[in-house]
Amino acid sequence: MVRPMRLLAALLLALWLLGGLVLTLQPAHPLPGQVVDDNLVPFHTIRIYLANLDSWFWVRQVLGNLGLLMPVGLLGPVVFPSLGRWWRVFLVALAISAAIEFTQLWIPDRSADVDDVIVNVAGALLGYAILRVTRAFKPAGSAR
Repeated sequence: MVRPMRLLAALLLALWLLGGLVLTLQPAHPLPGQVVDDNLVPFHTIRIYLANLDSWFWVRQVLGNLGLLMPVGLLGPVVFPSLGRWWRVFLVALAISAAIEFTQLWIPDRSADVDDVIVNVAGALLGYAILRVTRAFKPAGSAR
């Protein structure tokens, strides 16, 4: 029998990822100055993020990329115990993010960016770190 927390985690993870796919795989409607070309140079766009921390557009971009796959690290190991190692979360997040970026090559007003993959994977690993910290502070004797 599936425990209620695991079922809830599965539902939240599925909804979050579905919402993320809807947001990332539909045509964008950028404003002037918000168009970024395809980028295969690591840290190029990340430098733009850091240089524009006073711009809500760029802050939203980095937070959105961090948050997109955070649930993979936070909820993934709850739903799929085999994801209980950081490197497995890394590989799953890398595969999902690379697939999204590759698909964006053919979506109008979207761009494929290696830095999005880097930040997405960092978000998944951050989620995994949060899960590990919360589990470390769980009272002794409580169920996982």
